[in-house]
Amino acid sequence: MPNRHTIMQSPTFAPGSLFSRIFHASPVAMCVTAPDEERCIDVNEAFAALVGRPREELIGQTGHRLCPLDVPFPPPPPAAGDPDAGQIYRLRAGDDDREVMVTTQAAEWEGRRVLITFVQDLLSFQATREALRASEERLRLFFDNMPVPIFVFDVETTAIVTANKRAAEHYGYDRRTLRTMTMQDIRVPEEREDWAYRAEGPADQAEHVGIRTHRKRDGSRISVDVTGYTLDLDGRRVRLVVAQDVTAKLAARESLREGEAYLQIMADVISDVIWDYDVAGGTLNFTSGLRTMYGYEGCERVTLDWWLERVHPDDRGEALDSFNTALAGVDSAWETQYRFRRFDGSYAYVLDRGYIMRDESGRATRALGIMVDITRQVALRDAADRAAQRERQRLARDLHDTVTQSLYSLSLIAEAARRRAIAGDRRAVVENVTRVGELAQQSLKEMYLLVYEFRPAALERDGLARALQARLDAVERRSGIQARLLVEPDEELAPEIQTQLFRVAEEALNNALKHASATAVWIHIGPANGAATMEIRDDGRGFDPAEAATSGGLGLISMKERVEKLGGRLEIVTAPGQGTIVRVYLDQKGEQHGTHDSDLDLR
Repeated sequence: MPNRHTIMQSPTFAPGSLFSRIFHASPVAMCVTAPDEERCIDVNEAFAALVGRPREELIGQTGHRLCPLDVPFPPPPPAAGDPDAGQIYRLRAGDDDREVMVTTQAAEWEGRRVLITFVQDLLSFQATREALRASEERLRLFFDNMPVPIFVFDVETTAIVTANKRAAEHYGYDRRTLRTMTMQDIRVPEEREDWAYRAEGPADQAEHVGIRTHRKRDGSRISVDVTGYTLDLDGRRVRLVVAQDVTAKLAARESLREGEAYLQIMADVISDVIWDYDVAGGTLNFTSGLRTMYGYEGCERVTLDWWLERVHPDDRGEALDSFNTALAGVDSAWETQYRFRRFDGSYAYVLDRGYIMRDESGRATRALGIMVDITRQVALRDAADRAAQRERQRLARDLHDTVTQSLYSLSLIAEAARRRAIAGDRRAVVENVTRVGELAQQSLKEMYLLVYEFRPAALERDGLARALQARLDAVERRSGIQARLLVEPDEELAPEIQTQLFRVAEEALNNALKHASATAVWIHIGPANGAATMEIRDDGRGFDPAEAATSGGLGLISMKERVEKLGGRLEIVTAPGQGTIVRVYLDQKGEQHGTHDSDLDLR
């Protein structure tokens, strides 16, 4: 009978042999015994660790000394036909008491029968099984709670194996129904032909398929960005597909593209210059208005210094300071005015308005704005200022020519009256005092007229009738002159006709106030046989028309020119001592009324 040393030196258990490497590397505790001697031939390191004894000490041992179980060790192998399942026993090693699963198998080595016993610690087995179960549970939770739709389908048939909760909700199906469908059921017909090729995909490697069109249960179509992964599952080839809905994103992108195209069209149509400033890059982008308005070619993308160099030197510092202050501040709006040099060297007046965009920290990142050429507005404003200055000078001359001279005359007559009173000339005193009263009354009328001319015109705001009434109230009635205005209802006169009629009436009233010594005036406006008429009548001293025509006065000439430009007729009825009537006749049916008044001096 061979001894233990002879058995261990057999080729089957020789160190370095295939069996030896598998035997000693196995994490499962293994023991080889000879059934005829019931002694241990060899154990692996896992068995030694399980029973808590050195491997050398266990070789040659038998029964409980080899492995302290509550049954004889090794247990006999199962009978022929019995299931090859292990039995659970209790292992006692010192203070340690645990359950183990023991399986014994008979084998023949070198013509000898041996028993190989496997002892598996159920504690570690259950821990491993629990870890596997927990891992599977985490995987299931991860799969079900992914915020994007995920499908797993059979590559060969495209039958859906499973789908996560988000896929069911997003596509409008329950998960059980999805598992009865194929991926072809959710794809649109025009894209089904390329599905088989795409479904193959590279093994064990994620593949970005791209944008595809899917169909929901309600028939609506959605655009999805597809990423696929091919793998083996339970012996069959499956495809895991992540289908992220990008319908809204694509729609927003298209809307943005259309909006940018629309803005580009608007920028090309608008004559003003739209600009876009990148704060980080320090670059300015201009629209084509830079060429059409200011003559610069190929300068649509420039630096901030390029713009600054073309700002007038007198305006440069203020423009730059205001822009930098706006960028460093918290407000969104920026506005300034400056002169900008055109390509030909001339300067344009510019109103520059910008909107500043900021990041979450409030730092300026971008600015958008528009340069509006206000050169014409500035010219009109300057012209208005010059006109106002001329009007002030005219009023100053009128004041000097009328009121100042009247006051001077009053002072002379008053001094003469004082001297006559000292001399006892009662009659001369009365005459001088009477003359003083007349001059004072005339001066008062002229002062009322000058004050009225300082007031803003009410014609454009209130119309002809109210403007004339305002004039009578402010000047004639305050001067003690009886004034009456009668307006008969008729179709409304054009604005230009109203303007010219007002100027004619104003000139007639001024003549009655300054020269006729009138005590009453009447104005009548109304229709007459299809024509518009206006009549101004006063009870003043009147005048000789022939003499007035040769005197060089501009009042009557101005009235005549205004009426003739309207295609009408002016009639003046007067004589010395008989008052004055000024009549204007306009044909209301004439299509040219209000279109001939191109002379700005007559306005």
